[in-house]
Amino acid sequence: MDSETKIPVGVIVGPTASGKTALAVEMARRLSGEVISADSMQIYKGLPISTACPTEEEKQGIPHHLLEFLPLSKSYSVSDYVRDAAAAIQAVAARGHFPILAGGTGLYVRSLVENRQYEDEPGHQEVRNELLRWSEGKTDEEIHNVLQTEDPEAAKQIHPHNRKRVLRALERYRLTGRTLQEQNEYSRRIPSPFRFSLVGLSCRDRAVLYRRIDTRVDRMMEQGLLQEAKALYGTPCAGTAAQAIGCKELFPYFSGDTSLIEATEKIKQGTRRYAKRQLTWFHREEGIHWLYLDDVPPGHALVTTLADECEALWRADGLLGDR
Repeated sequence: MDSETKIPVGVIVGPTASGKTALAVEMARRLSGEVISADSMQIYKGLPISTACPTEEEKQGIPHHLLEFLPLSKSYSVSDYVRDAAAAIQAVAARGHFPILAGGTGLYVRSLVENRQYEDEPGHQEVRNELLRWSEGKTDEEIHNVLQTEDPEAAKQIHPHNRKRVLRALERYRLTGRTLQEQNEYSRRIPSPFRFSLVGLSCRDRAVLYRRIDTRVDRMMEQGLLQEAKALYGTPCAGTAAQAIGCKELFPYFSGDTSLIEATEKIKQGTRRYAKRQLTWFHREEGIHWLYLDDVPPGHALVTTLADECEALWRADGLLGDR
């Protein structure tokens, strides 16, 4: 498939609280577009505040996809996302609208952009359960040493203390017999039907982003985060949903082990750490055009200025055609 026949997709990435939703909505308004989320937490029902899911007011009537559709008890894999996002993009384009992918889950974005092909290997749950039983009582270093023997390349890329990723790498190797490098090459064997242009939002001064995060957390508390977390407290959740920043930090408050002030500060700290991890991920990715919020001169409308720059970049990349 040549580039002229591929579906053009605008992509907006960046850390939490950088303004991705506002920019995506403005670009969709300008370009007759629809927004496809790339956020691994906003897929879940029942967590609109803690996951900063866009409100109806923030959406401004723009159609959004892959938001709040999954029960908290259900798991959702990267392969599920690639399948669903690709289907959403094709449906948006079929309506004559411009697809805009926006979110901060780097693995979702990378897997879609690279058209990673994931296979549902038979027996994966059995292998996973077997590895979990085997790993009980073993140190992180012992488990990592086994990965070093079976897939040295994966072991180099995964920190020994990231136990979950180490076990997942062992699971993948034992299911497929392929190393990480071999699996990556195999998964990219089919060309993508899409043509992407990526824009990243960030702040040159990290303190600016952290202030935005603190302000967002304070606003979330005003909007009812405490009640949302209380409803989640004790509810069976899938592993991903249980890690929602803003809820798990409040659980010790509900059990009487910390104060509300301390729990709120923990939410801010956790969100800042998450934003730092997002930036580390995206700065390793190639082909992202970065726009910086603190480059916008005082007195200029932030979203309008960023949208002007974003549109110019997408147009220069040949994404917009006659739009």
